[in-house]
Amino acid sequence: MDKDIERRWTCYVQIDDDEKAVQISRDEVQEHLEKGRRLWVDILAPTAEDTGWLEDVFDFHTLALSDVLNNDVQPKQETYDEVLFTVFGAVNFNPGEYAFDTINLNLFLTDRYIVTTHSLPLRTVHSVRRKIKNEAGLLSQGADHVYYLLLDNLVDRYVTLIDEMENDIEDLEEAIFAGEEIDIQETLFALKRKTTHAKRSLRPKKEALKVLVYRELPQISDETRTNLRDILDHVSASISNIESHRELLNSLMDSYMSRISNKMNQVMEMLSIIATIMLPLSFLTGLFGMNFNNIPGLHTEYGFWLLVLFMFLMVAGMIGLFKKKG
Repeated sequence: MDKDIERRWTCYVQIDDDEKAVQISRDEVQEHLEKGRRLWVDILAPTAEDTGWLEDVFDFHTLALSDVLNNDVQPKQETYDEVLFTVFGAVNFNPGEYAFDTINLNLFLTDRYIVTTHSLPLRTVHSVRRKIKNEAGLLSQGADHVYYLLLDNLVDRYVTLIDEMENDIEDLEEAIFAGEEIDIQETLFALKRKTTHAKRSLRPKKEALKVLVYRELPQISDETRTNLRDILDHVSASISNIESHRELLNSLMDSYMSRISNKMNQVMEMLSIIATIMLPLSFLTGLFGMNFNNIPGLHTEYGFWLLVLFMFLMVAGMIGLFKKKG
């Protein structure tokens, strides 16, 4: 088998219900499929050749296969004969990537097998793969059980991100009220963007899960439907938390702007005091600086020092008056 296919394709089959699933090559998939065994086939970075193979072996619909090659498809479910096709956006934890720039996880589900594809590595898939390898009889519980495990793990990743966001908001709140000198405005806007993206990511998932939970789909057992309802509850709770986060961020923004406004008012007040003090001093210096010879006291020995003393007393008096008035 081609080394590239071997690297990108991961296939498991449940031969004995009481044993662990066995990893097989792509070339062995059709044999086990014909024997009616439960299968999970996962494909990383699918190509046109891969989708052609899936069409030949699994007889998947061409419209669904075209979605596999497009990462911009919104979360959805479609049924093609006995196959339930689902698209779900997964958190992007790849290095250098923004988490809410999601990667689509495409799932083809029947009562006997599940096929998944994704354009980049996913922690969700890796985590469920590890379970399949290490826990006996997991795949024997049904392809829909693997389907549930994937969606559950995927949503948990979002919940983790939202919890981290909540911690960041709490830290920011403490920083604002403690008057710490950090780039608060940039952090506020970054967190608001995150909440917007998180809500935008989760809303379609909520609608997709509603369909899975409330529609009678032959590919999904009653037990799995109950488990999916639990995922739906988690998504609904996460969306409510995001709304709360947005309200708190708006409140923090108001508090921060109020703090900035108070600082500006203090600066303006200080500048006004300085201007008020300097105005009479400027008048006096301008008056005695006029080009006239007959200004009283101009040519006396102590005229300059008397003017300085008068200006000093005036400044002291004005400062005392300002302090008295608060």
